[in-house]
Amino acid sequence: MLLKTLIFSDDKYQALRIRRFLMSMVAYLLSYLLVYITYVAGYLDRWVIDVGMLTVAGVFGFFYLWLRSGLNRRMADPSLTLIQMVVATLVIMFLIYNAPQVSGLFLIIYLVVFMFGIFTLSTRQFVALAVFVLASYAFVIYRLHIDHPGRISIGEDVLQWIALACLLPFFAVLGGYIGSLRSKLRNSYDELQRAMEVIRDMAIHDELTGLYNRRHFMEMLSAEKSRADRSGQCFGLIMLDIDHFKRINDTHGHQAGDAVIHRVGETIGLSLRAGDFSGRFGGEEFILCIGQTGGESGMENTQRCAERLRASIELLRPSELPAGTRITASLGITEYRRSEALTSTIARADEALYRAKENGRNRVETG
Repeated sequence: MLLKTLIFSDDKYQALRIRRFLMSMVAYLLSYLLVYITYVAGYLDRWVIDVGMLTVAGVFGFFYLWLRSGLNRRMADPSLTLIQMVVATLVIMFLIYNAPQVSGLFLIIYLVVFMFGIFTLSTRQFVALAVFVLASYAFVIYRLHIDHPGRISIGEDVLQWIALACLLPFFAVLGGYIGSLRSKLRNSYDELQRAMEVIRDMAIHDELTGLYNRRHFMEMLSAEKSRADRSGQCFGLIMLDIDHFKRINDTHGHQAGDAVIHRVGETIGLSLRAGDFSGRFGGEEFILCIGQTGGESGMENTQRCAERLRASIELLRPSELPAGTRITASLGITEYRRSEALTSTIARADEALYRAKENGRNRVETG
C-alpha cells in the first residue's frame, strides 16, 4: 500500500492521470522494441538508438515528476496529454528522419500514440495535433529531400503523407467523438452521485426539521450503545415534546404548526455539540443523545443541556404566530445504564417527559 501511494498519489484524480501516463510509457517501450528491430535490420545507426533511449527516459522522468509534484493541476489539461503527444510526435519525426526507408513503421506507431488522446482531448485539439503532425512530417520529407536525396523516394513519401492526411482527420473526429462520449458519461456519473447523495440525505433526515428521522436516529443510538457497553462511558437521553401543540394547529393552522416544529428543530440542531445527535421521534416529539464531557456525570451534563434547550425554546417567537404567543416544551431525561435494552432507556425518558407535562409543562424531569 505504501509503495502504491509512493508511485501513484493519494489524490484519486492524480492517481488516474499517473496510471494513464504509465500506460503511455508501456506503449513507448513496446514501440522502442520495434525501433530496436529496425536497428538490428540495419536501418538505424547505434547512436540514434542511444539518443532515442535517453530521450524517452528523460521524457518519462520529466513528466512523472511534473505529475507527482502537482504542478500539472495549474494547467488547462492536468493530464498533460497534448504536451506528451507533441513530444512523442517530435521523437517519431526524429526517427523517420534517420530511418526514412521504414518511415511507414514509425507512422503506424504514431497512430497508436495518437489514440491516447481519447482520454482527454477534444475534437479541436485532435485536429490541431493532426495539423502539427502533417506539418512536421512535411518538414521532415523536405529536409530529407534536401539533405539526403538518395535515401528517399520523394513520390513514395508524398503518397505516405497523403495517406496520413486522409487518416488523421478521421482519427481526430473519431477520437474527439469518443472523448465527448466519455465526458458525457463522466458528467452523468457525477450527476448520479449527487442524486444518490440527495436520496441518501432524504432517507436519513426529517424533511421539515433537517434532524435525523426516527429510523436513522435509532441506528445511531444502537451504535452509541455498543460504544458505551465497551467503554463504560454512558450517555444521556432527552425526550422533548412541544407543549399544547394540538391547540396551535387547531387555532392557527397546520402551516403555523409546521413553522413551530421547524423552529424547534432548528433550535435543537444549534444546541448540539460535537458527538451529540438528535432526531424527530414523531409529530411534535424529539429525542436527543447527549455524550459525557470532562469530569461531569452523564446526568449532570444532560440536565444542563436540557435546561438550556428548554430556555431557548421559550424565547422562540415564530412570525407565523400572533405576537405574544409563547412556545414551550416539556423534557424528560435519563441516562443509559450499561448493557440494558435501549427500549428501557427510552421508556424511562418517556415517563419523565409525561411527568414534566403532569407537573405543569415547560420543565425538565429526570427518569
